[in-house]
Amino acid sequence: MPDTCSACERSETATDALSDRGVRLTEVRRDVLQTLHHAEKPVGAYELFDQLKEAGKASAPPAVYRVLDFLVEQGLAHKLQSLSAYTACKSAPHPHEAFFLICRECGHVSETTAPASMIETARNGGFTPEHLVVEAIGLCESCQETAHV
Repeated sequence: MPDTCSACERSETATDALSDRGVRLTEVRRDVLQTLHHAEKPVGAYELFDQLKEAGKASAPPAVYRVLDFLVEQGLAHKLQSLSAYTACKSAPHPHEAFFLICRECGHVSETTAPASMIETARNGGFTPEHLVVEAIGLCESCQETAHV
């Protein structure tokens, strides 16, 4: 039996999580999710549509947008507002507060959990956050080293 790539394993874990929740993963949802997991960097919706179309798996751009909204709602993907792009969730197959470090030079994106202090600050101010995504744009360690050469 051939080895499964890590992107395929993440897609399978996400599929299992949806199944456990009683949520149906249609073929187009599976295709979009797998494409996001295999992407090297965040992907715009139309770029994603083009990739699916090239693979013979796309229906229409509005369908791709609906699937992306579904995946974000289910905690399987994130929308990066500053890039107008989507990325598969790297942490876990559930909704959570995310913190992204986005390198403006090479485009590398790292995902971690948003600091609890941000959520507490909101709550202490009488605000109940329902969804929190923080994006920090700067230079990754590798690009910083290259810039100093």
